[in-house]
Amino acid sequence: MPQRAQWRLESLLDSSAPLCLALALVILSLTGVGNVKTASLAGLILCGAGLTRETARTDLWVLVPLMVYDLAALASSWAAYGNIVDGYGAMHGLFPVLYLLASCLDSREQRLLRSCCLLWAGAAAVAGIGRFAFQVIVQGWAIRMSGLLGNPNAMGIFLVMGWFLLMHCDEEDRRPGLLRLEPVLLMALALTLSMGSFAAMAAGIMVLLLEKKQNASWRETVRFICPVLARAVLGVGTGLLTYLAAARTGVPWLCLLPLAYGGAAAAGWGSFRRWLNARPPMALLIASAGFLVAAAAVAVRPSAAATFSERLEMMASGLRYLPAEPLWGVGPLQWRLLDLNDGGKYFNTWHIHNIPLHVGVEMGWIAMAAIVLAGLRGLGRKQSPPLRAGTAAFLFHNLMDTSFFYLGITALALTAESQPEAGGRTLGGRAVKAVFALFGLLFLYSLYFDFR
Repeated sequence: MPQRAQWRLESLLDSSAPLCLALALVILSLTGVGNVKTASLAGLILCGAGLTRETARTDLWVLVPLMVYDLAALASSWAAYGNIVDGYGAMHGLFPVLYLLASCLDSREQRLLRSCCLLWAGAAAVAGIGRFAFQVIVQGWAIRMSGLLGNPNAMGIFLVMGWFLLMHCDEEDRRPGLLRLEPVLLMALALTLSMGSFAAMAAGIMVLLLEKKQNASWRETVRFICPVLARAVLGVGTGLLTYLAAARTGVPWLCLLPLAYGGAAAAGWGSFRRWLNARPPMALLIASAGFLVAAAAVAVRPSAAATFSERLEMMASGLRYLPAEPLWGVGPLQWRLLDLNDGGKYFNTWHIHNIPLHVGVEMGWIAMAAIVLAGLRGLGRKQSPPLRAGTAAFLFHNLMDTSFFYLGITALALTAESQPEAGGRTLGGRAVKAVFALFGLLFLYSLYFDFR
């Protein structure tokens, strides 16, 4: 074998763990909330990759609560159904496995993983835009883009997290080619018309602003944030124009014009970014148009206010059942049935749109405390500002939606966005292998139980 080919093969084999994580992200994104078979098979592959690693540098204040949460979820399933597979515990065993395997990666592997995840987010955005255009041109109707994740709200927060990940990758590696994905991600986000995702995006931008202000003057902070807002305004605004042209003009094919503009913007996005940085007044002017873009988004989807009101009703219902079974909860997938049997309002969902509350109701207070602790630690720990912003967006979204239960979204938060090695503690090979072996046994048993 030629020396160069042998080096490439060895390099590929050395990158097996980040490639396994990236492949798992792709698979889990396509399965939505998931199923036992897919989650268990993915978990076995990840555990197999983890058993080859010798050490991990991880934050135990995230890893241990994730494990406690999963144990509590398994106990909740046992209490409700007499087994540990029916429910969420068997599938959510992926979460500590994903986090620990990401902790095993060195800096080169971390960069490879983030690049792969960003490319997948970009591919999902391109596929979503293409499907939207096909539906409009060929089938003659325009609806909110649900994308590869199958739900507009889930797709929206996935794209928001991809946008913050792109910012980090740009700071880390300075690869101009990746910047062309930014307008694509933002246009696709606009086509989801997910108000919760827009709000989560705003929360992430606020975190970026506060992070910058800690080490800079207000003048420098404004000069930093205005180009970010200006890029968001142009990308999201182009996406909204695309939707309006398809849905409100009576001539659906007109959406091709703003799409073509978006393609041209992507081709010259690097020059546009440099222009914004060189002309702060113009960046401020474009950023100020964000109020018009936000108003347009609300006007396009006026039903969002009623949806938010309904979510508050779900939370009120959840609060009534929170004290019912504090230890293990009422059981997975039981809240909706209990609420209907007690004469509650019909909600077309199985999940309270507030993840800590839903976990507390169905899986108990131990699981709720563990997941809250992991989330707060993930937000408060040391990491790059864009990744902290992406974490903040994910956590904020889960206070009013259900993205935690979409395995691909949480996988992205726990791997590419988490930086588990920053400020973590080094675990030896025995401890690392023991954790992967235990969860591997869980996944094997789950497969056996599901197939029998």
